Amino acid sequence: MPITIGRGFLKSEMFSQSAISQRSFFTLLWEKIKDFFCDTQRSTADQYIKELCDVASPPDAQRLFDLFCKLYELSSPSCRGNFHFQHYKDAECQYTNLCIKDGEDIPLCIMIRQDHYYYE
Repeated sequence: MPITIGRGFLKSEMFSQSAISQRSFFTLLWEKIKDFFCDTQRSTADQYIKELCDVASPPDAQRLFDLFCKLYELSSPSCRGNFHFQHYKDAECQYTNLCIKDGEDIPLCIMIRQDHYYYE
């Protein structure tokens, strides 16, 4: 399954071979969003992010959506506006975009389509 990160494109087989890359992606994402969660919720949010970033055993589309919703629920009320859900349908497919924004920065964007999903 292809995974898009930033402007680069990597096949998941290539990405999953490097634990360092996987850890780096998780670490960067966590560093950017950890302040969205109260101290008491951080360990649970950390586990959800780890599962979300696990390219060795990636979650399916429904689990991705569930993890994103759980992160939203765990976030501080003042940070919930940083979580964006967008669902739309065109002539060919249904899409769901799940994004975490921090001002102009977008640490995570997941597009779920009927047949696949990718991260940006």
